[in-house]
Amino acid sequence: MEHHTSPLMVSDRRLRIPIAAWVILAGLVVALLAIFVFKVAVGTVVTYGFLGLMVLSHFFMHGGHGSHGSHNNKTSSEVFEETNTDQKNNHAGRGGCH
Repeated sequence: MEHHTSPLMVSDRRLRIPIAAWVILAGLVVALLAIFVFKVAVGTVVTYGFLGLMVLSHFFMHGGHGSHGSHNNKTSSEVFEETNTDQKNNHAGRGGCH
């Protein structure tokens, strides 16, 4: 089976807006709506904005830690030991992710 892509279907990655930019834009819109439409105090919006920023940055920070699918039929203790060794080696001298 041959697979042909038309020039209209090919997307240029350089012109795409990153997800982080969409999240920041959505946060700003929500903050402005809260302040001007719902009359929420600016200090309250800033406080909740920082809390949301901390939660979202934590998800982005751990984005590369999720792929553990290449352990190939190992027992849970073998996977645990290998993961701990890998994490110690990966974070040695850098302070880790926390």
